[in-house]
Formats: sequence, C-alpha cells, structure tokens
Amino acid sequence: MLELRKMLENIDEYAEKLKLKKFDLDKEYFLKLNERISNVRSECQELQSIRNKGADKVGQLMREKEKNAEEIEKIKAEMTEVSDKVKVLETELSTLETELKNYMMRMPNIPADFTPRGKDEDENEVLEYCGQKPEFAFTPVEHHILGEKMGIIDMERAAKLSGARFSVLKGAGARLEMAIRNFLCDCALENGYTPVSVPVLVGRNIMEGTGQLPKFEEDMFKTVSNGKELFMIPTAEVPVTNLFNNEVLKQEELPIRYSCLSNCFRVEAGSAGKDVKGIFRQHQFDKVEMVRFTTPEQSWDEFKDLVGCAKRILDKLGLHYRVVALCTGDLGFSACYCNDLEVWLPGQQRYREISSCSNFLDFQARRANIKFKNSETKKNEFIHTLNGSGLPVGRTLIAVMENYQQEDGSILIPEALKKYLPYEKIDINGQLV
Repeated sequence: MLELRKMLENIDEYAEKLKLKKFDLDKEYFLKLNERISNVRSECQELQSIRNKGADKVGQLMREKEKNAEEIEKIKAEMTEVSDKVKVLETELSTLETELKNYMMRMPNIPADFTPRGKDEDENEVLEYCGQKPEFAFTPVEHHILGEKMGIIDMERAAKLSGARFSVLKGAGARLEMAIRNFLCDCALENGYTPVSVPVLVGRNIMEGTGQLPKFEEDMFKTVSNGKELFMIPTAEVPVTNLFNNEVLKQEELPIRYSCLSNCFRVEAGSAGKDVKGIFRQHQFDKVEMVRFTTPEQSWDEFKDLVGCAKRILDKLGLHYRVVALCTGDLGFSACYCNDLEVWLPGQQRYREISSCSNFLDFQARRANIKFKNSETKKNEFIHTLNGSGLPVGRTLIAVMENYQQEDGSILIPEALKKYLPYEKIDINGQLV
C-alpha cells in the first residue's frame, strides 16, 4: 500500500506514476474522500473532548451531589446527546476509512524513477546477456516433443486426471525433476538463505498482505470447507513474506533471507491459447522462492545481490540467458522495480522468463504491517521486502532438456546435476545411462 501522507502532498506526481502502471487515479474522488474523513475525525474528536469535559464537570459536582443534583442531571442529558452524536460520527468515520482502504488496496506500487518507461513487454530493456548460446548441428526441438518420445512426460494422462495445464513426469523425467529440486535448494543454502517450509493454503488477509488480493482474485484457486475460506498460494512469496505479518523486528536481525521450495497454484486467467503445449505454463508447479527483509538503507544493495543469486544458479547449469529490466507497463502490481532473467530455449528459439526479481520497498510491509525498530531513532519503521525466483523447477527442467538435447534425441545431464543424478544422459528410450 502506498503512503497516504506522501500521496496527499504529491497528488499530481502520484497520479502520473500510477498511470504508468495502468491505474487511473480519480483525484477528485480521492481528495474529497480524504477531506471528508479529516472533517468527520475532527468533529468526532471535538465532541469527544466536550464529552470528557462534561464527565470531569459531573465528577466535580458529585462532591456535593444533593446541592448540584439538578445541574448534574442536565449535564448528563447533554452528554448523552453528545455520545449519541459521537457514535454516529464514529460509524461514518469507520465506513469512510474502509472505503479509502479498499480504494488504496487496488492501487499498484509506483515505479522507481529508473524503471524504463513503456507500455508492455515489447518495451522492456535488455541489460546484459550472460553465458554462451548453444550451437546445434541439427534443428533442436521443444521439450514436450523430446519428453513424449522418451516416455518421460505424459500430458494425456495428466489431462485425464485434472484437465489441461497439468503434467505427469515418469521415470527419468521424475528423477531429473527431483535432482533439480535438490540442486535449487542447495543453491539457496550456498547463497546464504535460511530454508523454511510453509503452508500452501492461506487466508484472505495473507493474500492481501503481498498484493495478490483484491485485484487478482480471478487468478487464484481457493477452497471453502466448513465455512472457512483458504487460498492456494501462487508463490511461496505470499506465506514467507507474511511470516512477520503484524510484527516489529529488531534492526540487528536484518537483513533476513529465507528460501522456500513449495507447490504453487495459478488459474492462469487470461492466458488462453498461450503455452498450451508442454509444461511451461501450468496450474500447479514447484518453485524455490528467495525472500528478503531489509532496512530501507540496505534495500538496493540487497536487490543487486538477489539478482546475482539467480544468475549464479543459471551459470552453474551452463545456460545462456539475458537480464531484462521490466518497463512500467509490464511491471508487477506490487513491484517498484523488477529484473527478469530470461533463459534461451533453443527448441522455441526464444528467450523465456525463468526468474523474476523484484524490490517492493515498503509497499507490502504497509499492507502486512511489518516493521522494524530503528536502533538509532528508537522508532518503528516499515521494512522493505524483496523476492526472486530461484528457480521454478519445471522451467529449469525445460531449459535443461532443450539446451542439453543431442542429435539422436537423448539429453545429457549437466555437470551441476550429476551430484544428484549420477548418470551421463537420458537415452532416447527414456533410460538413465
């Protein structure tokens, strides 16, 4: 959530920056609503003051109760009338504040000044290319073609179980997936993250804390049982960030760096017709998430290191990729700045996102009420949160299959994975040899 005071002081600037994120701020409505809240609050406080003074006066008169009985009753009647007015105003104030909160909960974070300006992904800025692009003496094919020929990916039986956008991995495919899971978890440990294991079902307020709700409810799976509503997490960012929901941390504890391997669930609303083949865009997938909690002063150094962590994983796997700065029109709802790492997929002959690293500044912390006590000022301040993919298991599997495929249809095992899967390759029959 944005800081209300700064918004009111710089309303035109905020309106322009929100427009870059495709949010049209209704300035007249917003300012009038805040003015009405201010007026009602002032009126309420004034009446409360009158009520308190009346109570004090009654207390003084009660010392000679019989002598002042008539005046006491008069003041009590007046205070009853004042109290009734206060109750009406408090109800109105609560309604207005809820209206303001609901409006602000739908406002995205404003982009950092150095975020590239642009309308959509076509205007993202490529920052660097990393690793060597593989060369093939044959025409490489997509992962699902390789997997189906080998018998290690079964989309047909997955559809029988659950419908479209689900997959079944078998034999060497499942073992390669397990090896990648273990490799990614170890990479997070090497990069200084403390592993956590969290629930994949969370309450509405937890989804609101990181910005998934209320705007993106149509993209979430949810379950209702015995009247209790729970959402299936789209990323471990949601529960891990909210571990400190409504808490105040000590400054000396920061930065905190957590990693989490979890199931993730997404409806993929609006993606009809996109990535319908293979396992690139699934309703259910596994991902290692890297989450950081920092002071404002540490924030951008931590972001640089966060991106570096994701890069080192891809470097270990010997994959070619590029780092992209997302433009304002492609930037996520809660992020003020984001770098995507896009891996080269030779079967598709294109770069595809495999990691997204974002700095949210205090946007999520305001929604989830996460603070730290400043050791110098002794005041509580909102923390900064960051996260990045480190990495999605399925997309890493795709990258390995497509980049390490051989002319005969086999797939070599990358050196970095042989600790977890001690074989040379998966042969054309789907056997580890």
